[in-house]
Amino acid sequence: MSDIETIPADPATSDALLQTGALTDDQARLVAEHQARTGQSFDQAAVALALATEEDVALARQAVQGSLALQLSPSSSISEEIVVISDPASPRSESLRLLRTQIIAQHVGAGRRAFAVTGATDGAGASFIAANLAAALSQVGIKTLLVDANLRNPRIDAIFGIDPNGPGLSTYLSMEANRPERVVYANVLPNLSVVPAGPPVGRPQELLSGARFRTGVDILLRQYDVAIFDTPATNENADALTVAGVLGYALVVARRNHAYLKDVQVLTQQLTSSRATVIGSVLNDYD
Repeated sequence: MSDIETIPADPATSDALLQTGALTDDQARLVAEHQARTGQSFDQAAVALALATEEDVALARQAVQGSLALQLSPSSSISEEIVVISDPASPRSESLRLLRTQIIAQHVGAGRRAFAVTGATDGAGASFIAANLAAALSQVGIKTLLVDANLRNPRIDAIFGIDPNGPGLSTYLSMEANRPERVVYANVLPNLSVVPAGPPVGRPQELLSGARFRTGVDILLRQYDVAIFDTPATNENADALTVAGVLGYALVVARRNHAYLKDVQVLTQQLTSSRATVIGSVLNDYD
């Protein structure tokens, strides 16, 4: 009899394979059904079905125990701003699903892993688009990471009910966490993990321009099909241009009756100068 079957797991890590997204949705469903029949833990059931090895479980548990973020839970429910969940039949949700289709065809399908979402002016709704697009991608089984790279005025934590003082990108960049995986909130939604901005820090531009950010991005991108980085408006600072330059791609958001065409044109030129390819633009019409 295996160690996993004879040694009870810590309840916090008894479903480590599920928490770390190590199984596909179909595999997780089979494991859950077997778990219900046998009374085993999720990890024990996965091993019993030969969908994971003891080594897989050990590695998953190590990842869970080593993660600052996985020790925390969202502090409240997910905001109704995620309209692809709260109002899936609305025109806004349909538009976001169309955007998802375009992103899959033109970006993910081409093997590209990440892009920044930014607006030319504050209030464009970049966070709304980034969060909903990430949720929409996760709904079709794409393993998605949403990163709040707006270290000045973050919103992703509030949208997903995450403690704003909990670990996040700033925790890693300021070297309070040694690995970027430690600030990932895994499976906030099925197939969707989140790195919030984290506690406020000084010098965000310097932190995002440093080698540590590039290294962290490289590590995280190996683990997800696509990563979306929410960034601040470019009329206030150059953070978005820095992030987009590291990722190589950007999605531009403009709000109807709020942004001027010239603002968008200038932003597109700035992104190109920062060596980021603009993969598309979104005219945001949310209230």
